Amino acid sequence: MYYPLLKNNNNEMKALRNLKETSRSKLIPIIESKRIKPENINNWESTFNTLGSYLGERLESIKFIYDFNTTLEDLGSDEEFLNNKDQNLVTFCVEKMEDQNLNFIPCFQHDSPDWLIKTIFNHGFKEIAIRIRCHDFKEPLDGLIMQNLKDIISTSEVSAQFTIILDFYNHPATVNRIQNAINTFKNIPHSSMVYVATACPEDASKTKPHTINLVGPRNELNMYLELKKKNPSLFFGDYTTRLKGKILSGFNNDNSYIKIFYSSESDYYIVKSKMIKNDGEESFYEVCQELTEQDFYPGNEFSFGDSEIKKCADKKIAISGHQTPIAIGVNHHIETTINQLLY
Repeated sequence: MYYPLLKNNNNEMKALRNLKETSRSKLIPIIESKRIKPENINNWESTFNTLGSYLGERLESIKFIYDFNTTLEDLGSDEEFLNNKDQNLVTFCVEKMEDQNLNFIPCFQHDSPDWLIKTIFNHGFKEIAIRIRCHDFKEPLDGLIMQNLKDIISTSEVSAQFTIILDFYNHPATVNRIQNAINTFKNIPHSSMVYVATACPEDASKTKPHTINLVGPRNELNMYLELKKKNPSLFFGDYTTRLKGKILSGFNNDNSYIKIFYSSESDYYIVKSKMIKNDGEESFYEVCQELTEQDFYPGNEFSFGDSEIKKCADKKIAISGHQTPIAIGVNHHIETTINQLLY
């Protein structure tokens, strides 16, 4: 099973929606909740009113993990807030997703506020995920955090299976560092474990335009394969090819390029046009054509993303802006990784 970590936005959900039918049962995506903006805190319900129907249309039968904690990341506060029915954020969202009969596992993080964790426990879920951001603290804190989580679970007297997500993001970590984290956090009872990391670059600013840029190996997958030798039940997840930062808004033609973050089985590439104001769209046809001629391009039938690339190479569609390329790159990456993990 593969655990890609995704934002709840149109392009990454489009990537999931367009997976092959044969791939849909081979992954459990970790979906980060939309964030509440400080200016919308008094109208927070509007952000989640259509959560259930939106995810239902895009995921259908796909089982997923839903990380509630990311909702709070822009607020600078862990304060609980209620609607006029005395529902907090977690209960409100759970109701929306259950109304659509979605197959989801609720997730909190190792430092989530007490009210968020308590609300998840009070709903009586049989499966719960815990995301531990190992990239945010030093190894000596592993034991303290593990013990705190064990105390929370035992005090709450929950009866659930736990999915422990060890998130190392893009921070360099040795095999020993990760193995020590695995050894520590496997002491959480009734748990399975997922290693999540990424070596995909955060931006394309240093790459050459109008070309296919090799930007580095997929170190996170290589690390996982090494770890799995000693940990046969360890699962794998990554950040696909998306940026971790805030979702881009607006698109300035004066200083923008069209680009796809593209994965081979071993490396990351950035396929980049000329600057948009300098015939960028036309040049992107050319780099897509070049991509389809590479040995690592698997063919237009491999994935939705690869089909779109071939259509662009043949000038049957135009790819412009920064939104569509995200769906293309993420979809191709997911299909590629699922295919690799089968062997």
